[in-house]
Amino acid sequence: MAIPISSLLFMTWRTLSRDWIRSGLTAFGVFMGVAAVSATLNIQSMTRAQIELKLAERDKPYLAPFISPTDRFALPEIDQNDAQALQKAFPQIRSISLTSSVSTISSVQFESQTVEGVMGQSVTLNYLETTGRRMLKGRFFNFIDFDGYLPVAIADERLASTLFQGQDPIGKAVYTGGNRLVIIGVTQTKSDGSGAESQGVLWVTERYASLIQGSFNYSTLQISPHRLEEIPALKTLVEQFFQQRFPQASVYLYDNSSDLLKEQETQAIAARGLMIVGLVALAIGGVGIANITVASVLERTKEIGIRRAIGATRLEIMAQFILEAIAVSIAGGAIAVISVHYVTQVVTTTIVQLPYEFSTENAGLAMTAAIAVGVGSSFFPALRATRINIITALRTE
Repeated sequence: MAIPISSLLFMTWRTLSRDWIRSGLTAFGVFMGVAAVSATLNIQSMTRAQIELKLAERDKPYLAPFISPTDRFALPEIDQNDAQALQKAFPQIRSISLTSSVSTISSVQFESQTVEGVMGQSVTLNYLETTGRRMLKGRFFNFIDFDGYLPVAIADERLASTLFQGQDPIGKAVYTGGNRLVIIGVTQTKSDGSGAESQGVLWVTERYASLIQGSFNYSTLQISPHRLEEIPALKTLVEQFFQQRFPQASVYLYDNSSDLLKEQETQAIAARGLMIVGLVALAIGGVGIANITVASVLERTKEIGIRRAIGATRLEIMAQFILEAIAVSIAGGAIAVISVHYVTQVVTTTIVQLPYEFSTENAGLAMTAAIAVGVGSSFFPALRATRINIITALRTE
């Protein structure tokens, strides 16, 4: 005769409630393990979120090669041919744009307002794709701007705010280095990761920059991989590429995310250490559950015999002991997840300012680990209970 699930659950509750101290200590062992695992998962999530926030403040991760010639009068030139060759050679590259510093742009004037310390740059059409920047107003350069050498420019949000004092900058003419430029768009203000500060950035097309600077226009590539983690390997490949391209020169590569990679590696090492501690704690909790289940089977041998005699199946006997272990694991795990959540929330708002949100995925992983420990630890003791001889069990005092 099959025992209803409700009856199994009731018997589980009755058995656990008979000895609150033993059940509580067993749940505490699970609590410690799940708390460590949950804290580790939260730290990993916060680390990812913090790095993503820092990345959002910068252009997408990129490499920029710089060539230093042995003969200062023979400066090697990087051009679109190099970009195409790199893109073809290395599938790790997501996008490459050509960029250069425009020395004639250092101050920008609009009407009576002048902003000093402006960074001037020339870019290619795929600049937004490479950097991941977003246009806030107006538009980006198009083929007509490039092919026509048009005197148009794009300002970043910082420069636009300072220069135009709340006016709409689109279509306004500004003056810089003796040139009149029309603002056609405003884009995000971002850091290049170097820590250098400027009062804003003004972009012009690569072709217009060559027109106003002539032979003094030195370009470099902005090489963006698909993922941040690909930067170190890609750095080696790009360096080898340019060493072969310019064997008589020294090649230097700048990347805007080396500090974030180091931070990510440090956090990963710390997270692995915490995860090991969590797994050890979970294993200790599992040993506790196994011992308690073995003791429970020995103490209830006669009860097992009676239940088997009145029709309980081996599976039902086994299910009861496993259910007891699962109940203890769920209780310890749930308390751990809730406790770690509130502790993390307090720490990240009052002690250390870090981005944190409760993750149902992390909570689910932690609870799954708790249940797995409960089932795994109680399985063999519960299996042993099903093999008890009914006659022997009934004779047990």
